[in-house]
Amino acid sequence: MPKRVNLGWGGNHVGKLHTLQTAVRILAEGRGKTAGRLEKATFALVGLRPEDFPPKLRKLAKKVLALRGNAAAHIYGYTQFRFYEMTVGERVRFVADLLDLHNACLIDIGRSWPQWSFMYPSGEAAKPRRRRRRGG
Repeated sequence: MPKRVNLGWGGNHVGKLHTLQTAVRILAEGRGKTAGRLEKATFALVGLRPEDFPPKLRKLAKKVLALRGNAAAHIYGYTQFRFYEMTVGERVRFVADLLDLHNACLIDIGRSWPQWSFMYPSGEAAKPRRRRRRGG
């Protein structure tokens, strides 16, 4: 049995990878306006905390995870996210930081091989998502 390697990701390294992949996929697909994609991508990250990451990545994780809170505005008891007010530079930095965090997660999964060997891609092409029909 292979030796289990813990590189500071806690007990759910694969779950964190899936969460980061979801956020990256939402941004990369380019569906909808940038502000809407940022809202969906950051929503995918809501369950993560900086403490869930290895110590050397916590500062980066804190920056990535703080974006949603920084864009929140509480108006009449409702929370609205003002991603549309972000500058292009802020958006670019967020995407770069998210990709860095995602890449670090992938690298550490590779370093702990064969513990996570089931995560290796199968080589099969992904099936396109079917569009829903609207109307009647």
